[in-house]
Parts: sequence; structure tokens; C-alpha cells
Amino acid sequence: MIDPDEREQAALRAALKNMAELMTEIGWSTRFQDLGEAQALALATAAVDGFQEAMAKSAPRHDPEVPF
Repeated sequence: MIDPDEREQAALRAALKNMAELMTEIGWSTRFQDLGEAQALALATAAVDGFQEAMAKSAPRHDPEVPF
């Protein structure tokens, strides 16, 4: 991502919160190279899911009266 706007930066911060929760479970002293495949995938998933959820929540809402 090049030059993220304010909304994207906020979504990145939300993704970091998801990742931090997972790192608390894994252990903060664990080096990335020492993660198992499942742990690394879980971190990637936490980052992507957190970003996408935050972007969806902050998206402009469409008028519910418009049927499309």
C-alpha cells in the first residue's frame, strides 16, 4: 500500500490490534522465524481480517431506499 489515506491508516491500526491479541497468546518473545506455519497463517489472517473489517465499517453507507 503506497501512501495510505486516513481511513486506511485507521484500518491498519485495527489490524495491529488483532495481531497484538494473537501475539499475546503466542508469546511476545517468540521470533517470527520460530513461528509454526499455523501461527504465521493465523497472524496473516488476523492482519487481513482486521483491515478488511475496519474498512467495511468505515465505508460510506448507501441510502437504504435505493434497491440496488
